[in-house]
Amino acid sequence: MELNKLYDVANKENISVVDFKMKNKAIICKVDKEYHIGLNYSKISNLTEEKELLAEELGHYYYNAFYNVDSNPSTISQKEYRANKWKCTVLVSVNDLKEAFKNGLKNLYEVADYLNLSEDTVAFAYNYYKENSYI
Repeated sequence: MELNKLYDVANKENISVVDFKMKNKAIICKVDKEYHIGLNYSKISNLTEEKELLAEELGHYYYNAFYNVDSNPSTISQKEYRANKWKCTVLVSVNDLKEAFKNGLKNLYEVADYLNLSEDTVAFAYNYYKENSYI
């Protein structure tokens, strides 16, 4: 999914996406029954990173994977995993991976470059699909 489509998804769900200066690069919060995603554009280095951050924050929304800053590490890890799962399944399909390998790409770096994503995102998707017997 391309970046503009992710902004369309946020808009469709009535989630505002705003430039928010903070320590982190991205956050999602609920205020008075409304959801807001803050992206710290000054810390985002390129459109690929912006796409991945927005997808992850939407993953928190879609998988109800919210937590407080004082949540225990286990809870945070579980919620981040769920958000990353949504991000990766939206940005990297099983068919994307199969096509990349069919086209002769041999490692995750090459696949990430081919899909215009980070190596971490492609690795997460690959491991998720492999662990769940999709590939």
